[in-house]
Amino acid sequence: MITILGTGQVGKAVLDQLQIVRPESAILLVNRSGKAPFDLPKGTNIVGMDATDPGVLVDVFQKSDLVFVCMDVPYQNWQTFYPLLSDALVAGLKNTAAKLIFADNMYSYGNRKGEPLYETLAHTAKTQKGKIRADVIKNFERNGLQERVAIVKSSDFIGPRIEKGVFGIDFLANVYRNKAVNLPGNVKMPHHFTFIEDFAKAMVLVAFEPVDFNGVWHVPNAPAISQKDWIDLFRKHTGRPIKYRTIPKIVVKFVGMFNPFVRELQELSYQFEYPYLVNAQRFIEKFGDIATPHDQIVQKTIDWYRETVV
Repeated sequence: MITILGTGQVGKAVLDQLQIVRPESAILLVNRSGKAPFDLPKGTNIVGMDATDPGVLVDVFQKSDLVFVCMDVPYQNWQTFYPLLSDALVAGLKNTAAKLIFADNMYSYGNRKGEPLYETLAHTAKTQKGKIRADVIKNFERNGLQERVAIVKSSDFIGPRIEKGVFGIDFLANVYRNKAVNLPGNVKMPHHFTFIEDFAKAMVLVAFEPVDFNGVWHVPNAPAISQKDWIDLFRKHTGRPIKYRTIPKIVVKFVGMFNPFVRELQELSYQFEYPYLVNAQRFIEKFGDIATPHDQIVQKTIDWYRETVV
């Protein structure tokens, strides 16, 4: 059986990909409520549980061949959530033969000041959230479990169902309300964004790799372009005269005094102060370049929003 922990934007994307490549597989979805936020395909079930409870999670792992970890919580809850989740995942692995595919981001590398992010980099971040993410990876290594763990890393998400991304639902809502959109940092810096469907495809490809399963994998992205270039693409595909404004750091700091989510964003501001470049050579050599072109990303995102939200 295949288990997916989490039914948010990543969990749903992984489920969709599995329906394409492994439609015959029995799939178990896990979230806190036990209720699916979307229609379940045939052969898919859902249960509600606390994935940070080692005893409960071991039981799930014992029934699973593959476990996709696609869970997340608001930034302000990371310090409590991720250490508990990490220990529960370790318990699950120690007591079973399951393999684990962990959906991750680039925070564990810290601020590289424009240098490319390679799959071989050490996880030496100095930010709080970077350390939290790095500790999850190091916990697998400390317990000698890295041979059964694949870490699949993305840059900032773009695409359908993205909630908090630069070009997520709030951005699209402002576009269709003819309101100015807010962009962080230097809008002319090249920045790799990861199409969420490519991320899900990468996770599934890695999951079924029989030999070189474990280790860190970076998902290939369309060439790095600036936020301003992305705005031009959204103008082209929506036919709307999108206006944007940049958010000065002092404003972010002020808003963060009252908004916990914005406060947590401050230490990640470096991502939009320097070029943000992701190298995915290991993945490309093994699976090829699966990156979706910019125009297709934008069109798919707009189509989803028009069909689902507008």
